[in-house]
Amino acid sequence: MGIVAAVAGSNRGFWKVVIPLAVAGVVLYVLVIVFRPVARTGAVAYAQANLRKAADAAEAVASADGSLADATRTRLSREDSVADLLMIDPDQSSNDPEVVSVLATEGAWTGSVRAETGECFWIRLRAGSGSGVATLFGTGTDCSAEAASDARPSAWPEP
Repeated sequence: MGIVAAVAGSNRGFWKVVIPLAVAGVVLYVLVIVFRPVARTGAVAYAQANLRKAADAAEAVASADGSLADATRTRLSREDSVADLLMIDPDQSSNDPEVVSVLATEGAWTGSVRAETGECFWIRLRAGSGSGVATLFGTGTDCSAEAASDARPSAWPEP
């Protein structure tokens, strides 16, 4: 009986698997980094567009019914132009770009919505002394219309 010497194994198969996986991982990482701003831009623009659509509907209701106070969440829910949006009470926070927190009073209408990025945007329409409505914009952390109604206006960041 002879002694069988152990044959040194090759690890070529290991490297044939690991190197392509590493390259794919690096490529995926680069793609995420490159397209992340594009995804943010789209998410922010979508949330802002939905909020503008809700504000336009509120203005239309105010013109038709006589007051911004008439543009409640219940009344806006019956408007075809915002049928794809869910209107919620002013003390509830929006958690989605298609969910608008609404506060309607005699002097102002406020809507607030959260983008997929986590950013919160709001619009406040103020009844003017003359004709027309003043529009104020802002961002915040609490995404309820109630909180936004007292917030200081600021410009929306560009998407």
